[in-house]
Amino acid sequence: MNLVVLLLAVGLSGCATPRYQTVYRLDPPADAAGLACIAQCAERLTACQAQCAQTYQACVQSVQPLFQERYVQALQRYEEALDRYAAELRAYEIQHWLSWRHRGWWYDPWPGPRWYPYPPPRKPSREAVMAELRRERCVEDCGCLTEHEACFLACGGRKIAEEHCVANCPPKAR
Repeated sequence: MNLVVLLLAVGLSGCATPRYQTVYRLDPPADAAGLACIAQCAERLTACQAQCAQTYQACVQSVQPLFQERYVQALQRYEEALDRYAAELRAYEIQHWLSWRHRGWWYDPWPGPRWYPYPPPRKPSREAVMAELRRERCVEDCGCLTEHEACFLACGGRKIAEEHCVANCPPKAR
């Protein structure tokens, strides 16, 4: 039976269809006026990204006072979850022990440590709490690339879609 399933899985893996991803390429205009316009777009992109980075850093600095309070709250939630986990684990072990004793077994058929059905909660790290706070409060993407693309197209450039195979690609023709 296992051999049949294995052969079926191997046979079907060869039938997987290729997966493609659309990638966009920006093609600049050929005339000098268009190229000068695109250079201005690039300058605006650089300025927008610099302003965005500055705004983001200011936001990160502004959430710093909230960080300690948020971290203490995360530690309290962790302690509560850990207490709840310990209580559930004790109840699980008692129930497991009583179920074997109730059936009249005089020996333990599974010696060694008991494994609870799910792992204990993880202690929150300072970095994870700060990253969550930054994600909630600070905007990292200011839309600079969208504005640059619109400017590029307005200058006479073209946006060309290309399909690229990313998985289960067919062999290339010679």
